[in-house]
Amino acid sequence: MTCKLFCIPYAGGSASEFLKWQPAVRDSVTIVPLDLAGKGSRKQEPSCSTMEEAIEDAYQTLTAQLDGRPYAIFGHSMGAILAFEVSRRLRRQAAYPSPVHLFVAGRNPPHVPRRAEAPILHELDDDAFMEEIARFGGVPDELLAHPKLLRLFVPQLRREYEVSERYAFQADDTMLDCDMSVLYGTEDHSLPEIMSQWQRYTSGRMSMQAYEAGHFFIHEHGEQVASWINAKLLGITVARSVV
Repeated sequence: MTCKLFCIPYAGGSASEFLKWQPAVRDSVTIVPLDLAGKGSRKQEPSCSTMEEAIEDAYQTLTAQLDGRPYAIFGHSMGAILAFEVSRRLRRQAAYPSPVHLFVAGRNPPHVPRRAEAPILHELDDDAFMEEIARFGGVPDELLAHPKLLRLFVPQLRREYEVSERYAFQADDTMLDCDMSVLYGTEDHSLPEIMSQWQRYTSGRMSMQAYEAGHFFIHEHGEQVASWINAKLLGITVARSVV
């Protein structure tokens, strides 16, 4: 039996980037990019202006593509929060089955406050904003090489960073029941003792994997991430095929 893997990108990222993983994952895993309104295949739609809107949008987009097959969700950075919040909503409402696995990458647990010294990027002026996102990484080199072209994308990027940076976690007693993978870069201000606190949100097993890279380790170590996904989803697809 095949398993769908819905992939949600970071602020400023495109869900279609995850299709690069398809050749590296097992045939039993199908990569499904999850574009938010205003991005990629849905760029003609109005963008989400709050995290609440983005969660609703991601929930509706994902559930519309459920077809009875098992599925997992992968999210990086802002996408990790969206993946987590959509999984919580699925668990609360019980109208659909929960994901078999949740992969959260490049994001601290939702209850952990942002670092006091971390700049609030969406409040910076254009020049400072572009400088910070260039330093942070994740912007294609061809855009960085053409600042005037990059400036055209600043309003959209700023909106997405604002959605991410204004997110305020609303704690409740929702407990996920799926296994969870926590992936992070060792050069990304991510501490193992902090990342391990993702465990408090699921009764399933939690695994952690660190990569010697910064925030965008999913690009530098894409094959290794795909191998991790294969290992975590292999048992699920095999077991369900036997049944």
